[in-house]
Amino acid sequence: MTVCLSSCSVCDPTALMALFFFLPPPSVFLSLSRVFLSDIRLRVRAEYCQHEPVLRQNVISNKQNHLERQFDVFGQSNTILKSRDLGSIICDIKFSELSYLDAFWNDYMNGSLLEALKGVFITDSLKEAVGQEAIRLLVNVDEDDYEEGRRLLLENVSPQVW
Repeated sequence: MTVCLSSCSVCDPTALMALFFFLPPPSVFLSLSRVFLSDIRLRVRAEYCQHEPVLRQNVISNKQNHLERQFDVFGQSNTILKSRDLGSIICDIKFSELSYLDAFWNDYMNGSLLEALKGVFITDSLKEAVGQEAIRLLVNVDEDDYEEGRRLLLENVSPQVW
C-alpha cells in the first residue's frame, strides 16, 4: 500500500503520519507473490464555514451598466474566495486486501475517518491563522473508486491451497 501526496498546504508534513494509522503494516506485502491493488483517492479539504459576510464587506462595484457590474462583482468575489483557500490534500491509497479496503470504507461512511483527520488537519497553527472564523474539514472518497477497487480485489482473490 502506498500513499502519494499531490499537494499539502493545510498542515505540516508530520501531521500526515496520522493517515498511516489507517494503513496495514508493510509486512503484509512481504509474503505476497502476486499482488492486485485497488486505487482509492482520498480528498481532504479545509474551508471556511462562512464566506458571505466577507464578500458583503469587501465586494463593491460602481459600474453603471448591469452586465459590467455583474462581471465586476464576480471578479472581485472570485479573487476574495481564492485568497481564502485553505488548501487541500489528495492521497492515492492502494489496497491489496479486501478487508483493509472495507475497513477504510466503513470508517469513511460512519464518520470516524473524518473525526480522526480533524485532529490532524485542524491544527492550532491553522486555527491561529484563520482567527475567529469557523472552519470545517471536508473528506471525500469516491464511491465508484471503492466499488471498482472492491470488484478488482474480489476478482483476483486466489483460492488458498492447504
